[in-house]
Formats: sequence, C-alpha cells, structure tokens
Amino acid sequence: MQRSLNPRASSPRSPAPPLLPAAEQPPRRHVLAAILATMIGGIVSLFPLGAGALVFLDPILRGKKKGEKGAGEENGAKLLRVATKDAIPADGTPVQVPVIADLKDAWNLEPMQPVGAVYLRNHGGKVECFNAICPHAGCFVAYSSDRKCFQCPCHTSSFELDGKRIMPSPSPRNMDQLKVDEAKLSEGEVWVEFVNYYPGKEKQEPKP
Repeated sequence: MQRSLNPRASSPRSPAPPLLPAAEQPPRRHVLAAILATMIGGIVSLFPLGAGALVFLDPILRGKKKGEKGAGEENGAKLLRVATKDAIPADGTPVQVPVIADLKDAWNLEPMQPVGAVYLRNHGGKVECFNAICPHAGCFVAYSSDRKCFQCPCHTSSFELDGKRIMPSPSPRNMDQLKVDEAKLSEGEVWVEFVNYYPGKEKQEPKP
C-alpha cells in the first residue's frame, strides 16, 4: 500500500481558534458622568478668568459708575490754573504760559505734565486767553512784537491780538479762545477751561 505524498491528508484537522469575547462597552451612566464632569470642570475654570477680568476692568467700571464731571470738564475742557493776574502785562502785550496738568487714565497717573500752552492778554482790564496751537496744522504760534500779531512759523498763518485771522490765511478758523474763570480771576489767579482742538477743521472739535 502506497503512503500518501500529501502530508495534510494524513495529519488530523487542527481545531478552529476560540472566538474572543466582544469588547465590553462601558455602561451609559459612566459616559454621562464623564461628560458632566467635563462640563463642570469647564464652568469652574471660568471663575478665575472672570475674576481676573473684573480686577483688570475695575478702574474703568468705577469711572463709568461715577459718571461725574468736574467744573469746566464739558467738551473735554479742564479747569486749570495757568498764572496769576499780576503776571500779565497791563499794556496788553500777550504773554505765553505753559499749561501743566495731571495726566490720568484708568490705570496710570502722571502728575504735573505739560499738556499745552496759552497766550494771556490784558485787554482793558479783562483777561483774554487763546490756545497757542495754530488751528491750521497744530504748530505753536509765536508773538511778533514788531508786527503786534501772532504768527505761525510753519505755514505763515497770522492772527490779530484778538485771535482773528489775517486774511488770506491757510488757517481754517481763528485762534481758539478759551474761557477764563471770573471768580478765580477776582481772587488774583488765572484759571482757564483748557481744551485742545483738532487742527485743520473749520469748526472747533475738542480732542478727548
């Protein structure tokens, strides 16, 4: 009897591998708990962020809550002391004086900083005040004692002693006159409602 040449024919059939159990799925309540925990963690993490934002915005919120303006602060004006009445020449010659004020925003305070300059003039016992900035391009005007007028060194704008333009003029308006506090003036001090206006505009537009 001849032996079979096929080795598989004589060997017993190997048993099939056992079936692996299907992966167990986590219970639904575990999934819901995980989602809920994630949501709570996200909400809790917002509290430190919100607290930090409140601390950062607190100065602004307090400023808005007050909503009060001091005397002469309408339209961006600030009532500031610029000189004494005795410092103004009695003959009507204009004198330029610097304007010093505290610069303050929501977080910082810079005391006693120059914010501009004004010309003061005694006109018949009445003190007149003009912003020293030329309304044309924002240069500082100078007083010409020879011509008895104000002159801008940048673009030849000229102004009379009462601030009116000498035509023709590149300036779109007269010099910006500022209000003098009469009550303070009666006490010998010159306080003005100081405000800087945008140059290059026909009508006065106060800067913030």
